Amino acid sequence: MLAGRLGAKRPAKTHDRAAKKEGKRWSFGRKGKKAKAEAAATDDLDMAFMADPEPGTADSGEITGLSAGKRPKAPRGKPSPPMIAAMVLVLTLAGTAGWLAIQAPETMRRLDAVRSLGRGVPVLLPDGTPRFADTAQVMPEEEVPLDPVDMPVTLNPSRNDQLLERLRVGRVPRVAPDGTAAWQYYARPFPQEDKRPRIAIVVTGLGQSETATHAAIDRLPGAVSFAFTPSSENLQAKVDEARAKGHEVLLSVPMQPLGYPANDPGPNTLLSNLSDEENARRLEATLAAFTGYVGVTSKTDTGTDFLTQRDSLRGVLLQVQRRGLIFLDLWQVSGSKAAAVSKELSLPRAFSDLQIDRIPSGIGIDAQLAQLERLAQANGVAVGFAEVSNPVSLDRLAIWSAGLRDRGIVLAPVTAVVNRQADR
Repeated sequence: MLAGRLGAKRPAKTHDRAAKKEGKRWSFGRKGKKAKAEAAATDDLDMAFMADPEPGTADSGEITGLSAGKRPKAPRGKPSPPMIAAMVLVLTLAGTAGWLAIQAPETMRRLDAVRSLGRGVPVLLPDGTPRFADTAQVMPEEEVPLDPVDMPVTLNPSRNDQLLERLRVGRVPRVAPDGTAAWQYYARPFPQEDKRPRIAIVVTGLGQSETATHAAIDRLPGAVSFAFTPSSENLQAKVDEARAKGHEVLLSVPMQPLGYPANDPGPNTLLSNLSDEENARRLEATLAAFTGYVGVTSKTDTGTDFLTQRDSLRGVLLQVQRRGLIFLDLWQVSGSKAAAVSKELSLPRAFSDLQIDRIPSGIGIDAQLAQLERLAQANGVAVGFAEVSNPVSLDRLAIWSAGLRDRGIVLAPVTAVVNRQADR
């Protein structure tokens, strides 16, 4: 019966109908129940043999040979969901890359067309002004005149034989045969038509310390003037270095200070108890220390008592005027007669209004510089001086001078303020 069922190819419905009839025939009492159970088991076994066997097994070949006489094709397994997702992703990426490669030239052409169109279409705000600065029509900026502080200048050479007289002590300044004065020839150029208030800064004591001297030359703008002391070594080289950076140079002359002789400035000091001839000789020895300076000033150790002695001072300032130099009075003593005597002699002159580092701190120096600005605004001209030995002075001067033009004031060399101050 089992073999017949395996070999038969009856439809499933016919097989089920026969099983039901067989079950009804034997379905009475305990024997009927047993028959039903056996019939159900037979149906399960029959369905198991009707199912496709696992490929590659011995039973599979035997059963197939019994039922049909040839081997049926085994069904292929279905791909898993992750494999399907991966295949879809790969195909999508490949299709996208191909499309981009094909459409790239056309895309670039369209982008270029859009960009060229956008250049002529400004984006405006509701008030009509351009939204972006680069879309506005750029108007040519007015040419701002170069500030004198920033002017690249080349000073005349430190030595001009037409402006030098050879003496036993060396070469000293003189007025040239054509009338050119030394202070005019060695001056830093400055536009005299500049209407802004002028401030002249003089840094004194250069030449005594190599470090301080080089710091001043390197850090301060060229419009700042330097006063060198005559007692230092290799002085001409330092002067030439300063002038190469555009700095005007003055010579500090040792004069009788307050407290002399306990306070002695050194050799060739001008003294009020000496004759005019002796003081003139001492002055000439000092003037021969180097060349290239525009004028002289007093040495600044403790204040100058010599400037209060009118007769002695007149003889010295007469020599300064005769040699074509200017005189800068640092005004360290209130009784100075330099202003009055200089005016009598028509000597080119300038006077210091204050000492910038009188209080040698950052706050004190800033306060003095602010006062100097107020004086320049009120009088049109102001002059201040500072000692090179104080590094704080150099720091504050460098910072202050950088913003001076923004406040409507110009930094000027000392020759640019000559004869511009009120008499004292």
